[in-house]
Amino acid sequence: MVLPLAYLLGSVPSAYLIARLNGGLDIRDEPDGKISAAAVYRRVGLISFLSVVFLDIGKAILAVMISQWIKAPPEIVLLTGICAIAGHQWSIFLRFQGGLGATTIGGVLVSVATVPTVIGASIAAVVLWRTRNSTFSFVIGVVTIFVIIFAMQYSHVDPPPIFLVFPPPPLLVVYPILMLVMMAIKALQIKYRPGTTIKTR
Repeated sequence: MVLPLAYLLGSVPSAYLIARLNGGLDIRDEPDGKISAAAVYRRVGLISFLSVVFLDIGKAILAVMISQWIKAPPEIVLLTGICAIAGHQWSIFLRFQGGLGATTIGGVLVSVATVPTVIGASIAAVVLWRTRNSTFSFVIGVVTIFVIIFAMQYSHVDPPPIFLVFPPPPLLVVYPILMLVMMAIKALQIKYRPGTTIKTR
C-alpha cells in the first residue's frame, strides 16, 4: 500500500502547478523537455522556484516518513523513496512526463542518510559555485554520499545515529548510484525541442 502512495505523492507535479498558479504558464512546453524547478525559475521567478524546490523535497520526505511511521522494513522504506522519485519523473498526472528528479532525490536521501547527504550537498554547492555546471555538481554530490555510506557500511564500526533507516540495509550502499541511473534513464527519454517558443510571465 505504501509504495503506490509514494508514487502518487511523487507524481504531484509541483513545477507544473506553481507555474499554472503564477501566470497560467504551461511548463510542459519547455524547449529542453524538462518539467523542473529550473524551468520555473527561468519563466516565473525566484519565489516560485523556491516553492517548487520546497514541495519537491517535501513530498519525498513525506513518502519516506510515512513508510517509517508504519514501521515498514528498511528495504521497503528505501523502495518507497524510489517510488516517489519515479512518480516525479513519470507523473501519472502529466501523462508520465516529468523532470529529472534532482530535488526529489535530495529529499529521499536526506530522509535516509541525513548527515552524508548534508555533506554531499555542501560539496555539490561548492562545485556548482566553481563550475556553474548543475549536472556535474549534482553527480559529484551523489558520488560523495555514496562514498561516505560505503565507508560507514564497511568500516566494521557501528555508524553514529545519522541514518533514519535502522539498521541501514546493504541496499543503502548502492542507493545513491541507483538514483543516478534513474536520472540517466530519464535524461535519455527527454527530448530536446529546438526552436520551441515559450511564454514567460
